[in-house]
Amino acid sequence: MTASTPSLLFGAIADDLTGGTELASMLVARGIPTGCTVGLEAAIPSGNLAHVILLKTRVIAAGDAVRQVLEAADRLAEAGARQIFFKYCATFDSTPAGNIGPCAEALLERLGGGVTLFAPALCETGRTVYQGHMFGAAQLLAESPKRFDPLTPMTDSNLVRVLQAQSRGKAGLVPWLTIDAGPEAIRDAVREKSARGETLLVTDTLRERDLAAIAQAAFDLPLMTGNSSVVAHLPPAWMSHGLLSRDDLVAASLPAVNGPAAVLAGSVADRTIEQLERFAQNNPVLTIDLAEAFRGKDVIAQARAFAGRHLPGAMIAIATTAPQATVETLQQAHGRDVVAARAEEILAGIAQILVRDLGVRRLVVAGGETAGSVVKALGIIRIAMGAYEGPGLSRAIADVPGLPDDPLALMLKSGKLGGTYIFADVLRDMTRATTIAPAIDTWPPAKPTIEPRTGKTS
Repeated sequence: MTASTPSLLFGAIADDLTGGTELASMLVARGIPTGCTVGLEAAIPSGNLAHVILLKTRVIAAGDAVRQVLEAADRLAEAGARQIFFKYCATFDSTPAGNIGPCAEALLERLGGGVTLFAPALCETGRTVYQGHMFGAAQLLAESPKRFDPLTPMTDSNLVRVLQAQSRGKAGLVPWLTIDAGPEAIRDAVREKSARGETLLVTDTLRERDLAAIAQAAFDLPLMTGNSSVVAHLPPAWMSHGLLSRDDLVAASLPAVNGPAAVLAGSVADRTIEQLERFAQNNPVLTIDLAEAFRGKDVIAQARAFAGRHLPGAMIAIATTAPQATVETLQQAHGRDVVAARAEEILAGIAQILVRDLGVRRLVVAGGETAGSVVKALGIIRIAMGAYEGPGLSRAIADVPGLPDDPLALMLKSGKLGGTYIFADVLRDMTRATTIAPAIDTWPPAKPTIEPRTGKTS
């Protein structure tokens, strides 16, 4: 570590757990010692260069989100964080009444600096921004399945307009021609736009090297915001500016974990539905009928019986995932927030049964809101992240209170990410130790070395 490096080089605040663990795993893959805690109660440990606080604020009222985000920022600042990063989804996931703008403005006022950038793109998965409009591959965001999201339907692809509708300050755009011209051009544009009163600046982003240029331009802003992918490019910027040395980097590893394995899925994303269908070809899957739950059926008892029949001999999945038409019918009858809360409550209760009663020690959770509910129900407050392996692949080890000598292998996956075979592949890989050298010079990183299936740890 260089003499100028503060006690904590970087602190991030994530508005959900899937994206927040992904961000932490990207730093770990780069070789950055990174801590990761859930909520506002856990202490920030010393000895790391980065720390991520995982919140569950994406869809709560703006005032409540602002309060939690500011408290997290204060705690990170007290730990010496040189820069604060506010992490939100790569598809922005925020209606005109959403809290991305209010949280960013509150942080900007608390931290100073006058201006911040918004970099939500995830180029690895084709989520890009051009002329302020977000695309999913060739589709505008508002013409993609995101327009049907049950909690944050994205009906406007213009992120500058979406951000402006939430914010008191003036939103603007750093266009792609400026981004393509490199870090100095970006910094010049930020100064010019800030002087004109534009303090919330969305960045066009088409390629991974655009994210690298944005990171180089923004490495010293008191506040930066975006999706996790831009954070992956900050460590090389820190190194090039003398804030980090190769001696500070550490290899990432995860131990082997054996024991019963399960998937819990609450996401209604098309990709999660595909992943469950593939998993079901070789493994038992229970899909809970939320309509029956609203009619009074004890679906948690149903899930306990299902799991008891198949564990520990098989990997299982339990889901509240349903086709869009079914979700819409339930929302019309009971209300959007009520349906979402009931699904989360059911899966959180099932998670406790699986882990505490039935001995599950390998667990994948699909869906950001579901992940938050499950982790809270299990009482997890500290997560040791492994290295990022690709979109949707961020494995971890978590300590569950009451199981101090028996860690839980965990992956919290965005509903929209990951390959078709991800559930079975990850649950199998959890039984083998992994190691990966710091990927400070290349991105995306190489796949980790996986030990043979002997339970041997690296």
